[in-house]
Amino acid sequence: MRELELEQVLTDTIKRTPVGEDVTINFSGEANIIDVEMKFSGGWVITQTIVPGKPFVFTRGNDDFLQSINITINPFDGLKNV
Repeated sequence: MRELELEQVLTDTIKRTPVGEDVTINFSGEANIIDVEMKFSGGWVITQTIVPGKPFVFTRGNDDFLQSINITINPFDGLKNV
């Protein structure tokens, strides 16, 4: 999934979820480590690293507070013998 498609899926999912309900985003496909950064009004920044196979879950709040969500999909070549 390209970045613009991911952004649209995330935006649509958030808009469809009622305030106070959990939003669950599952990243399927290749096993990659995903970093998520959410910025809120008042200077709050929340970061989370999502390991392969785990969903990103957060509770939907009012639109006035969330300023941005930045998702970085990191390349992952698997475990290696050292």
